Amino acid sequence: MIRCILYKILLIAICTNYICAYKIRIVKQSNNGWVLYDDTNNPFIIKGVCYSPTPIGETVWVYNMFEDENRPWFTDGDYMEQMGVNTVRIYDTGNNVDKYQKFIRQMYKLYSIYTIFPLPLKMEGADFGSEEYKERVKKKILDVVEEYKDTPGIIFWLLGNEIDYFFYDNRAYWDTEEIRELNSPFRRAKARAEIVFRFANNITKEIKKIDDAHPVGISLGQTFFFNLIKENLPDIDFVGLNYYQGRNFSTVWSSAKKFNKPVLITEFGYDAFNTKTRKEDEKSQAKFIVSLWKDIYRHTWVQNDSAIALGGCIFEWTDEWWKYPYGGPDVHDKEGSWPNPAWLDFSPENPNNVQEEWFGIFKIVPSENEKIDKRIPRLVYYKLKEIWNPGY
Repeated sequence: MIRCILYKILLIAICTNYICAYKIRIVKQSNNGWVLYDDTNNPFIIKGVCYSPTPIGETVWVYNMFEDENRPWFTDGDYMEQMGVNTVRIYDTGNNVDKYQKFIRQMYKLYSIYTIFPLPLKMEGADFGSEEYKERVKKKILDVVEEYKDTPGIIFWLLGNEIDYFFYDNRAYWDTEEIRELNSPFRRAKARAEIVFRFANNITKEIKKIDDAHPVGISLGQTFFFNLIKENLPDIDFVGLNYYQGRNFSTVWSSAKKFNKPVLITEFGYDAFNTKTRKEDEKSQAKFIVSLWKDIYRHTWVQNDSAIALGGCIFEWTDEWWKYPYGGPDVHDKEGSWPNPAWLDFSPENPNNVQEEWFGIFKIVPSENEKIDKRIPRLVYYKLKEIWNPGY
């Protein structure tokens, strides 16, 4: 035990100061399938989790994991390593470059876990019809890429998160004179999508001038605009999709062939609270998530010559007590946030069956003796461990 601790302390010291250059590649095969290669030039599948471990009583808008002296990723990293996780998706980098770089290096050196690096497209005053706004966003992104590009442990740059939800009239909050002249909501959404996709493509080309060692992707929330990607986003390396529907990805794979790029499922999951029984339901959560993972795996290079899937990231590592707006961050609410008819506990009488605070692979409870909330693995943790890391 002492040797293990000393070894990890030594590695932390090394990876705090050591910077190296390496290249992650996504390669198209002769049979039109896609294979991701890691920095050792070995074929690789993303076995990822979305990682935003906000403590009980905190909110995501205030809490900054990288400033937390308790460094929760040391506890979570051990669990992830045992489970077979090889990638984390982060949503916010904080403002301290040194501390975020240290997190990336430590996850990579201590646990062999890569980080998907977020590059927000939607910032304060979002207006993709404004050249001034787009230049401000592009400069911010390129400055960040320049700052972090040599950090060992980054696997991808990921533009935006569900940016396509903001193409619709009720959420866009921006227009152009040409868009206002269009006479249908669909045509206006399509026009916004084309503007944002072309802008994202421009940024992608500029990123690659700075850094050719990490693929660049974009995160969407639906397949509705897939048919616009080929023409407007030709330089993107992969398309990310957040998906919350049935027990498989249905038409996602066939829809993705429209743009001839691989797909990374940037979010998928199932909450652990059953609206019908009003009880925690670990079995349904595990059943759903394992089914979804198996569908991803069937579309990777391991089982499919015309592979289109790079892997996936399960949402979320721990429960998020802050999410429901009424109970407060120190209450684990049981009220549904939105309806999903594809899930097992949906009913027309009580349609809001998705509990945003219960998506965790781990439940968390207050702990008097520990510096961080106590982690309790749910059934899905053990089921995925059997699949992802069967020899552990």
